[in-house]
Amino acid sequence: MGSQLAKQPISELNARQPLKTKDDLSKTINEQQQQQQQITKEEYEDPTISINPGRFDNILRDAQSILGLDPTDGVEFKVNQQLNPFFSLIHTLRFGSVLKPPAYVLSSRFIRKEYAFLGDLDQKGRLAARFFQQTTPKLLTTAYVEIDPEKQTTSTGIDLEYYSTSSTSKLRIQSDKTISASYLQTIFHPNLISGLEFSYLGTSRKCEIRSFTRLYHKNDVLSLELSDSPAKHFKINYVKKITDRIGFATDFIYNLDTNSSHSTVGIRYSMRKCRFSTMVRSSGSISSMYEELFHPLGSLKINGEINYQSNHYFFGFSFRFGPDI
Repeated sequence: MGSQLAKQPISELNARQPLKTKDDLSKTINEQQQQQQQITKEEYEDPTISINPGRFDNILRDAQSILGLDPTDGVEFKVNQQLNPFFSLIHTLRFGSVLKPPAYVLSSRFIRKEYAFLGDLDQKGRLAARFFQQTTPKLLTTAYVEIDPEKQTTSTGIDLEYYSTSSTSKLRIQSDKTISASYLQTIFHPNLISGLEFSYLGTSRKCEIRSFTRLYHKNDVLSLELSDSPAKHFKINYVKKITDRIGFATDFIYNLDTNSSHSTVGIRYSMRKCRFSTMVRSSGSISSMYEELFHPLGSLKINGEINYQSNHYFFGFSFRFGPDI
C-alpha cells in the first residue's frame, strides 16, 4: 500500500477533495484542482496501475472531469506566488457579477511529503482550512475547520482513510454529530470496483446509505450510484475516451420519489496549450469554457452559460498571473 500512496502524493489527494461550504469560499480548492491539472497531462487515469480502488470521493471523477464545468459571470483575477518549494499564496479577486457581490480570497498552501496545510480567508472573515497528515504508509488523516462570522457558525471534522492492498476504508466524524463510514473494494481488477457508504445524522437522527459501482473496459468507464439522500435516486455516468485529445461524458439521474429525471452530455477537446469544454443539460442550459495557457506568464479562461428555459445568460473571464500552483 505504500506504493499506492506514493503514486498519489498528499498534494494530489487534497486537490481531489474540495472544501464543502455553501459559498464562494468553498470553490477555491475546487478551482485550485483545475489549475493543478496540466493541460498537456493525460487526464484519463489508467486504473490498471494499482489494485487499490483509490478514494471513495473519486469514484465519479472521470465524468466530473468533463461535466464539472462551473461557469460564473463577471471577471476574476488570480495572482499566484510561489514563495518557496513548499509554501505558496494565491490572491483571488472577483467582481462584475450581477448575482454575487465583489469578493477577495487569500489562499495559502504549505505542502510537504508527509503533511500539508491549506487555508482560505475572504474579506468577510470566513475561514476554511484543511490539514493532511500521512500518519502511516497506509493511513491518511484529514482535519478541517470552517468558520463563518456572519452566520456565527463553526464546523469541524476529521477523516481517517485506510488503504489496504485491494480496498479503501474511510471514517468521518463531524461536529454537527454526523458520522459516516465507507468501504471500497476492487472485485475484479481492474474492471470492477464497488463500494458502500453509511451515514448517521445525529441532529435529525436519520440514516443515509449510498452504493457505488465502477466498471472499466479499455477506453470506457461506467459508474452507477444508488442513494436515498437527499431523495431516493439512481445515477449513471458514462465516459468515453475517443482519442487522446477528445473525451465524451454523459450522466443520467432518476428521482424515484418524484419520477423525474435529469441528464447531461459533455465533450472536451484538449491540445498542448489550450482546452475547450462544453455541456448540454436537459433542463435547457448550455455551458462552455475555453482555457488558454500562456506559459510561464499565466492563463486566460473564458466561460459562459445560456439557459433557454429561464431566458437567462451570462459570460465570465478569468485571468491567472504567475505559475500554475
